[in-house]
Amino acid sequence: MKITFLGTGAAEGIPAVWCECELCKQAKMLGGKDIRRRCTYAVDDDTMIDFGPDAVRQTQDAGIDLTRLERIIFTHNHPDHLSPMELQFRRTGYFSRVSRELTVIGSCRIFSRILSFTAEDCGIYTLADLRIRPLEIRAGETVTDRGLAVTALAATHAPGKEAQLFVLERGGKRFFVANDTGVIADSELERLRGVRLDLVAVDCTMGNSAKRVDGHFGMRGVVEFRDRLRALGCLDDASQVYVNHFSHNGLCLHRDLEAFFLPRAIKVAYDGLTVEIQ
Repeated sequence: MKITFLGTGAAEGIPAVWCECELCKQAKMLGGKDIRRRCTYAVDDDTMIDFGPDAVRQTQDAGIDLTRLERIIFTHNHPDHLSPMELQFRRTGYFSRVSRELTVIGSCRIFSRILSFTAEDCGIYTLADLRIRPLEIRAGETVTDRGLAVTALAATHAPGKEAQLFVLERGGKRFFVANDTGVIADSELERLRGVRLDLVAVDCTMGNSAKRVDGHFGMRGVVEFRDRLRALGCLDDASQVYVNHFSHNGLCLHRDLEAFFLPRAIKVAYDGLTVEIQ
């Protein structure tokens, strides 16, 4: 299984849109790993996790052929993770020529957001008009689509939005997407007891900021979460843990994040990073 971190930024990206703060000024000057687009993942060549406002450019830069994409899995319907306008362009005969069906996996909130946007913008259409095959998933459930198993857990994020975390399994390898979220309920994590995870991507939106924001982790919260997964038997010496989904409000450049996390055996993701799970 190959995982590409197409974007590693929070809703406003880094440098943040319109922002004049010192962190954003430094990120502009340094470039490279300090430039972060909105959070999106590619899994192998056929799957994406979330599709936000930067996704078209991200896939172009990464050489991903969207005409061959089989599925998108959505964590929640916040606009930095779900850009319904891009899915509207799948309307054959008007915007594009689309013959292949796209499976969309997510909560019912995902499908209602797609349809409500389409109705507001251009009239009454169905998911079939967009060549979308809906596959609804609820927390605690597992769905399988053409050899890829997806298990959902309830995130602690955006009350009422049904935000979810996912474990993806293919060929005996497992990838746990753990953003956006704050401290996860014990009842949810118990679902993973004894389930070995090869790769974990953990929310680190708030970085080193002393400001507490519900629904996101900071540095200390990440370490505590990693230790909870160890206690549940999910991680061994070969498991890889990466932090992801960073805000400029976290007050950390890439080098600051590495200085904190690398001694704690946690790696720091950046835009374009590809990790192969062997």
